[in-house]
Amino acid sequence: MDLSGLTGLDLSFLVPLTPFILIFGGFVAASKFLGFLMKGRKGRILGGLDYLGFATGILLLATGVVVLLEETWSIDVWVLLFVTGLGLVLRILTRISFSALMGLVAGLVCVGLVYLFFPLPETVLGVSSLWVYLAVFLVPALLAYLMFKFFEDLARLFGLILGSWPFLTGAGFLCIVQGVLLLLGNNLLALLTQWGMV
Repeated sequence: MDLSGLTGLDLSFLVPLTPFILIFGGFVAASKFLGFLMKGRKGRILGGLDYLGFATGILLLATGVVVLLEETWSIDVWVLLFVTGLGLVLRILTRISFSALMGLVAGLVCVGLVYLFFPLPETVLGVSSLWVYLAVFLVPALLAYLMFKFFEDLARLFGLILGSWPFLTGAGFLCIVQGVLLLLGNNLLALLTQWGMV
């Protein structure tokens, strides 16, 4: 499938790099264990690993989407790419309050639109227009906040599971093993099936 029409970019170059991306992503995900061990004296280097993890998670997710759409590798490769990438991305995203940010943006956009296209007189039905603008800000801001709060809490729940160091460490080691096996012309699911473990 040609992905360039969907994204504006041709990401098919990621497919042959999948084993290397898995190995790199596996090392980044498994490094979260190092962060757990040095929790008390976590320095700038380990703090920077979270941001490297976020970028690596986006790379893993993008590669997973390309692999899925082009149907080049088996399903276990796609699942590892997607789950590990999601864990790395959610680890950072759950620290940001998107619901408050989206509420603020929605309120400001609504006030801006009313102010630009429907300017109010100084008083509306005996009430100062300042209070009307405040109401125009608060109503959409609260609605957007409540709507995005649900999705934020859902993402935080998945982030607690997928972004935890035990999960990321295990997924990281699986990614490394899968990447090495792909370079050797095999894959993890085929080996497990061959050994009768699946």
